[in-house]
Order: sequence, then C-alpha cells, then structure tokens
Amino acid sequence: MKPNLSFVLLITLFTAFIVGSSGIVAADANSTSMLQNLDIVDFIIFCASILAAALGVISFIAYRRDGRARFLLVTAAFSIFALKGVFLIAGDMVIVEQIFLDVIANLLDFAVLICFFLAFMMK
Repeated sequence: MKPNLSFVLLITLFTAFIVGSSGIVAADANSTSMLQNLDIVDFIIFCASILAAALGVISFIAYRRDGRARFLLVTAAFSIFALKGVFLIAGDMVIVEQIFLDVIANLLDFAVLICFFLAFMMK
C-alpha cells in the first residue's frame, strides 16, 4: 500500500513538533542554552500555526480536486487558525495590551468554529 502524501506530511510535522518541543524543554532546564529566551508557549503556538497552514493547503488541494464548497470552508478555518497563531506570536513581540490580544484571538477562534460549523452543515 502506497502512503498518502498528506499522511506523510502530517507525520513529519508531528515528529518535528515533538523533537522541537523536547529541545525547548531541555533549553529551559539548561540556562546556558541559546534558546533560553524562546518561550515554550510561543513555540507551541508556532508549531500549531505551521500544522494549521499545512492542513489548510491539504484541504485546498482537496477542494481543487473535488470542487465541493465545504472543503473551501475548511481551508478558510485552517487559514484563520494559522493567522491567529501568527498574530499571537507577533503580539508577544510588540507591546500590545493583553486584553486586545485576547479579544482578537477569541474572535478568530469564533470565526474558525463558524467555518467548521458551516462546512459540516452543508449538503
């Protein structure tokens, strides 16, 4: 049985996440590491954004092959989720009020849920 390209991509991203997160945890334990200024939460958000972007690309490819609008909604949901992660990481780098970041992140989460809801409710 030939492995599916999307399955291989997901396994690769998952492996990179596990290996990378273990390196960050080790860096937190060792204060002399160059990665000590990198926050573990930002790293997890970054990995989730990469995974969401990859899933968005895969769902867009599925939309191009199949033509169903529900795949386009799923693509939008994954893209919004990836955008949220980039926004949160950029918000940590720039001085922005935490309340503003929370409101925008929650609105983007709501948009993701609406896209998934519409995708599931379409016939």
